[in-house]
Amino acid sequence: MDTGITNFDDAYYAQKAKEILDSGSFWLITQAGEPALDNPPLPFWLTALAFSIFGVSSYSAIFFSGLFATGIVLMTYRLGLLLYKDHWIAFASAFVLLFPGIFVDASRRAMVDIPLAFFVTLAFYAVFKAKLLKPWYLVFGLSTAGAILTKSVLGLFPLAIIGAYLIFSRQWREIINPWFLSGCLVALVFGFSWHLVNWQYYGQEFIDVHFGVLIFNRGFGEIEDSFYFLGYAEDFLRNYWPWLPFALVGLAQFGKRSFIEKDATSLLLFLWPVLAFLIMSTSKNHTIRYLLMIFPALAIIIAKTVSTWLGPDRKNQALTVMTGVIAATILFVNATPFRAKVTLAQSSKEVREIAAIVNLNTPANQKIGNYRLTEWNPKHAMLFYSNRVVDRSITRDSEELIKQLSTHPEKTWLTSIQEFRNLTALHPDELYLVQANSRFAFFTSKKNQGNIRYDFSNMQLPIVK
Repeated sequence: MDTGITNFDDAYYAQKAKEILDSGSFWLITQAGEPALDNPPLPFWLTALAFSIFGVSSYSAIFFSGLFATGIVLMTYRLGLLLYKDHWIAFASAFVLLFPGIFVDASRRAMVDIPLAFFVTLAFYAVFKAKLLKPWYLVFGLSTAGAILTKSVLGLFPLAIIGAYLIFSRQWREIINPWFLSGCLVALVFGFSWHLVNWQYYGQEFIDVHFGVLIFNRGFGEIEDSFYFLGYAEDFLRNYWPWLPFALVGLAQFGKRSFIEKDATSLLLFLWPVLAFLIMSTSKNHTIRYLLMIFPALAIIIAKTVSTWLGPDRKNQALTVMTGVIAATILFVNATPFRAKVTLAQSSKEVREIAAIVNLNTPANQKIGNYRLTEWNPKHAMLFYSNRVVDRSITRDSEELIKQLSTHPEKTWLTSIQEFRNLTALHPDELYLVQANSRFAFFTSKKNQGNIRYDFSNMQLPIVK
């Protein structure tokens, strides 16, 4: 079932992948034909690959996000088993990761947070494996490179946390281990390869846009709220139930084992979520999906903490309950009409309904007029589904619109259905409705009525599956 993708940020990212496929340019990324210097390209390369295999569609746009999410669940299970040799802890870790639905919802979005979480989780899995076999540090380096190529400097968290871990645990020899140093070098060279290529091509503009506007201004710019650093705490307080109390108790216990009992495994599992949480809390943009990279660690900490409280009989009962919850959730999501965070509700439904007729009646080099819609919504979804750009909005009175209709009668326009009704009441003989649905009206000048087409026989459809 194709449920579509949302305007923010899914369609924005999917469009970049579509343009990679169209242009064949893998290093110089564009969005709406303009240079896009904000995001590294690895998730868009993978989405473009999915587009090339399955066709350009909403399904293809989320394919790798779903695949990575499945990988995170499997790695969380395997990591719990590797560290504690306990199948109950491993299964409970995977269960905690899946519930509540924040993780599942993000895995069905065409965004970059799940790929980042995948590479971060793989990096830490590789570090634990490297305790037994040092070449795993190369996997750590490649995973960290993948994280950097997914979300730029946020991908440096594995390096920063492992560095802190080795210092706190006084593993000085490990810091100078050739395998570890090689892994770090691989992470930095491959991870920042896209940055280097774009800096060479765009020069200072790339530095200003990528590091200046995107990272420093958006992440650490002027902040009015004195208590902004509590934003993530508030998000977890609102969304991380029923696990929040267990996570806090577990973190306290793991902190004790880390610094008092000097347990190295507990120390790394403790630093993974705590350092990431504290560092991210210093930024001004707080969205809980940005911290999906710490969810596997929290899941293992919670599972281990609960395991110490339960005897064998209680564990068997808990296993039965967890299995029942999984089965009931699958039935609820797929077999009921109720909307919840993880249901199969439609996204961008009205945009998708109107996209083909927009494409048919708007030349590729002509923007769609925008009357009193916001600047960004539904701009990204409309571009992805119709291959047409929505222009900046006219927010003044209708006389400005009528003036433009008279000057450029061939131009097509988009507005809300209510605004269109208001326009037709004021100017009944000026507008021609091409198509409308419950949300949008696509229209043009009455003078352009004879040029409007409804015959798709010469077009390859759908524009986007």
